[in-house]
Amino acid sequence: MGPVLILQIFLGVLAPAFAKIGMGFTKYPESVTAPAGDEVAFECAVEVPCERLTWRWKPEHEESWRDVEGTSDSDSLSTRLVVDVKEDTPNALYQCVAWYGAISVVSIPARLAIAKLDLSRNIAEKRVIAAPLHNTVVLHCKEPLSEPPAVLNWWKEDGKTKKQLDTPHGVLVLHNVSTADSGVYGCTATNELSVQTIDLPERTYLKVQHEGNGQERFLETEDYVGTKDSEGTLTVSVKIDGALRLWCGAVGTPPPRVTWTRDGLKLSNRDALYIQPFTVRDEGVYSCSANGIRRSWKVVALFPPYWEGTADNVNASEGGSARVTCGLPYGQPTPTVHWLLNAELMRNGKGIKTNDTDLYIEHAEKRHAGIVQCVACNSLACAFDAAMLTVVPVQISDQDYTAEAPKAHVPSQPPKRHNKKNPRKHKAVMIPPSRPNVTRMSDESVMVSWSNAKEGLPIQFFKVQYKEVSNSSNSSGQWHTANYDIPSYIHAFEIDGLLPDRFYKFRIAAVYSNQDNKLGRSSPRFYLQRGGQSPRAPVLTKATATSPHSIQIEWTWSSSGGVEAEGFYVYYRAVSSAGAYEKVSASGGARALRLDHLAPDTAYELKVQAYTAQAPSDFSSILDAKTNKSLVPVSSSTEGAGGAGGAGGAGGAAGAGGAERAPAALVTAGGALGVAAILLILLVTLLLCRRAKRPTKEKVSAQDTGSGNGYVPAKVPITITANPLHAEGGEAGVEMSFLHNNNTGSSEETISHTRKNGPARQYV
Repeated sequence: MGPVLILQIFLGVLAPAFAKIGMGFTKYPESVTAPAGDEVAFECAVEVPCERLTWRWKPEHEESWRDVEGTSDSDSLSTRLVVDVKEDTPNALYQCVAWYGAISVVSIPARLAIAKLDLSRNIAEKRVIAAPLHNTVVLHCKEPLSEPPAVLNWWKEDGKTKKQLDTPHGVLVLHNVSTADSGVYGCTATNELSVQTIDLPERTYLKVQHEGNGQERFLETEDYVGTKDSEGTLTVSVKIDGALRLWCGAVGTPPPRVTWTRDGLKLSNRDALYIQPFTVRDEGVYSCSANGIRRSWKVVALFPPYWEGTADNVNASEGGSARVTCGLPYGQPTPTVHWLLNAELMRNGKGIKTNDTDLYIEHAEKRHAGIVQCVACNSLACAFDAAMLTVVPVQISDQDYTAEAPKAHVPSQPPKRHNKKNPRKHKAVMIPPSRPNVTRMSDESVMVSWSNAKEGLPIQFFKVQYKEVSNSSNSSGQWHTANYDIPSYIHAFEIDGLLPDRFYKFRIAAVYSNQDNKLGRSSPRFYLQRGGQSPRAPVLTKATATSPHSIQIEWTWSSSGGVEAEGFYVYYRAVSSAGAYEKVSASGGARALRLDHLAPDTAYELKVQAYTAQAPSDFSSILDAKTNKSLVPVSSSTEGAGGAGGAGGAGGAAGAGGAERAPAALVTAGGALGVAAILLILLVTLLLCRRAKRPTKEKVSAQDTGSGNGYVPAKVPITITANPLHAEGGEAGVEMSFLHNNNTGSSEETISHTRKNGPARQYV
């Protein structure tokens, strides 16, 4: 299995992950080792154009990422980062981040290693080794830390000089040794990238001598021929497609016969074991036996991580739990698993639990919506899977508002007498609208939807208010009021002109039939994110008129494994109108809706849109439907029966009955004139009585005038504030008497007119 094939398998594992979330990389930054003074360029490219591409980096053994400036193309498809390598540049990880609004996905991190030699773990050590004549002597050096691995060469002291020896694999092998091979040996380490060559501090004193029969032994201790794992087993690691080279190192007199086995199966009788290319199938326990002595190595294959199984997109409800599963990570060395949500590391803590296979969120919030990545890394590479986590917000009902209804400012009016004859009037109270639900429409607009109770005073229209707030406080800005008066049968309104990456609050005010108003509870803080993954567009299938004032519409929608819709917006307007659409909201499970309050015999165009808290879908195709014609009642004349005439003419001639029916029209006209005359007399009498009760001009001046110009203040006060839909909690207001056209008269008629009509109010 070659390196190219490994890369193809690795990218093949990543492709399905990106296909599920609809966002992916076509080029990743690649790991590199470079010496000081070099310039390294990392490149990254995405398949789908994103809002922006950024870079970040962190030293290898730290957790916090740091932003760094790169260069991106204008099409937002690719980006490039150039790093100048210096002497103090640390080994670090670099990765690019693709932003799709508030949702983000990170690339595989690339490792930048600085080419250098490090002798910190090599100590000055003198090793004395005695070897019998005519044996094969194998000697190893302790490798220093080096990026990339150092090339080792052996030398032998020859007087005052060092004679370089031919050691192509960094291991000194002397066949059929004699006393001439005795001497002082040492190693040099060379870093080919940094062009550093350093003598290692260890020295080996070899003494070749005659020995008696027997005494088979291994010439070197185990710490020179391998490393021990946590269980004390001698271990050798080999990269996939690398080479496995093992030397037995057994000596004796006469030289012992060597036998190699793997998991008990015989392999060869040579002094050395050599396997290339090494694959996972070659893993096992290799043993060297010589005349009763034995040494074993556990040989493992090193390979980059991968995930067995794939992560599925998850739909969670706000306040409920959410679990994202990525399968099982595999790799050698054993990979470390990290979880990312929108490029941010998820740590175990309050309400968050992670392990190698699962991310568990105890209480999902809207901020948890986005792309979840499970990243598995070892010393060779990293691999990740990804899934989309959708959080459906809770739909708040009217019952949630009774406990915390805002205190509306009520003008000080004299107590009203209750009508005991009609107890139903006691129930005519102002019930505030519900707490609004807010969803994102674009980077600069949101849709606000609400509901209201059917009981209480009738509502004339709604107003929507909003203000900007800080992340930690609810009282940053002033409330703004949308100018549009929203009809009482509409419960959704779009607010535009907002700024992205800000927090906002919204509330609904209702204006009632008594000309008073009341505020509903304000929404929770809503963060207007940039961008967002849209759900699929619905398909509007049917629109049928059901009456002169209503149309029934039906649509279909399916997530098909994508983002789950939280609800739908239905838009409609008259075909003859070029104005804005009216909007009605429907729940996520709805597939039909009846539109009421329409004009009769009018054609309407209709369209539907699905939405989530992150973004709306595209519109469905438009359908037209026309309401039925209005049913006009047919008027009919009623003929007089002449019952009295019939009864009185029982004993008379037939001609008498006919004579009585002839003047019937005249009798009717006369009766009408009589009624009119009586009404006129009553009206004149009423006016004369009122005039007789009118007070004199002086009395009026003494009792009712408020100033020298004859201004007459009204008896019913009103409230004037900076914003008629004043804020929650009873913000300060000023009560003033109603001014009626700067009136300078003092007539009782003016006062009566003012009292009868009551205080007038205007809402801006």
